[in-house]
Amino acid sequence: MVQQRPLPADFLIGCATAAHQVEGGIDNDWMRWARDDPARIADGSDASVACDHFRRHREDLRQLGAMHHNAHRFSLEWARIEPRAGCFDGAALAHYAEVLRTCHESGMEPVVTLHHFTLPRWLADNGGVLHPEAPRFFARYAAACAERLGGDVRWWITINEPTVLAFMGYLIGRWPPGEQSLPHMLAVLRALVRMHAAAVTALRRVAVRHGWTAMVSIAHQERPQRAASRASPLDHAAALLPNWVFNRWFLHCCRRGRLLPPVGAGQRVAGLRGSLDYIGVNYYTYDVTHFDLRSPRTLFARQASNPLLPRSTFDWTIDPPAMRDALLALWREFSLPLLVTENGVADTDDELRPAFITDHLNAVLDAVDDGADVRGYLHWTAWDNWEWAEGFTQRFGLIAVNRETQERLPKPSAALYAEICRAHAVPSAAAAQGAA
Repeated sequence: MVQQRPLPADFLIGCATAAHQVEGGIDNDWMRWARDDPARIADGSDASVACDHFRRHREDLRQLGAMHHNAHRFSLEWARIEPRAGCFDGAALAHYAEVLRTCHESGMEPVVTLHHFTLPRWLADNGGVLHPEAPRFFARYAAACAERLGGDVRWWITINEPTVLAFMGYLIGRWPPGEQSLPHMLAVLRALVRMHAAAVTALRRVAVRHGWTAMVSIAHQERPQRAASRASPLDHAAALLPNWVFNRWFLHCCRRGRLLPPVGAGQRVAGLRGSLDYIGVNYYTYDVTHFDLRSPRTLFARQASNPLLPRSTFDWTIDPPAMRDALLALWREFSLPLLVTENGVADTDDELRPAFITDHLNAVLDAVDDGADVRGYLHWTAWDNWEWAEGFTQRFGLIAVNRETQERLPKPSAALYAEICRAHAVPSAAAAQGAA
């Protein structure tokens, strides 16, 4: 008999998705980005159809429920809900209300993200997140969503991976709006902090007025920077600043209520202090960081994967014990409940995923055993979807999707994950290795 490690009694376990990557049929800044220059996307594709989840959401969510998932993270598409500034689409809000009902009917606790990388074109065309009124616009959108949907949502995420959005869109230019400017990246980080604070204030105000419970966070990408050489002071120095800016700065701003150096100068932000009820953790990998004089735009830091360990098709290091270390570090530093809002592996043939899931869930349980308050684990992702600049070339899903027919084809890893969810227990790492 395979030894099982039970999950905590109220542990949330399921999948995470994002609207633009699965829904199809919406015009936003990312749709224009891909269509204006298909060469920006690895396979020249766009998300006009994606997984056709907008139309197929009932059967999709029921399929996940039948796989014994008890939670599901999804995002609301701002461009669909507010297609023109200040004009909210009642049909779009009704659609997401139906998504919530289907989640509950399928036995899944919804975890709802307000902003997952995309913007309505009316905002993108007028400065995007750097528009001086962006925090007010985002709060208005958050309030509209909360009024219509908040009675069915306990777990909220304001912004997905704000540091990734700033880095990819404003420093290296691979995402819209395609800028390559360190000052603009820092300005975007400050703007996203203000947007988060404004949205939290709006969500909590609506929740208090209606007597609802609202747990609010960001989905924070935790991607530690490790010096390539322990003996190199330059490698340690190169890792130090990126580690602070990308892994700690936003969280500490939320704790202190200020825009901290080196991105800010200590300015207070209304509604920011104490704005995290928990920390949503998107964890995939860590970077090995080298000092490199040829990389001034990235503060002389050059990142690489660990050449000594297995890697995904995305060339990301696979090292499950590092996830335990990351969760424990966040728990010990912030003493806030943790919810793993994304963890998964790019794997074309589903060869890596079964062991990846078992090993990383064991790493989560190791962190729990060492005292971390981890409330759940949401696998990225349910279906092979449209992965931003990678198009359809990177496959993270438990379920394959036929691009011609949209047929859903569960992979072996889907059956493994379904059994973990059903048993509410994980095969121990030692037992899994023995079975292999």
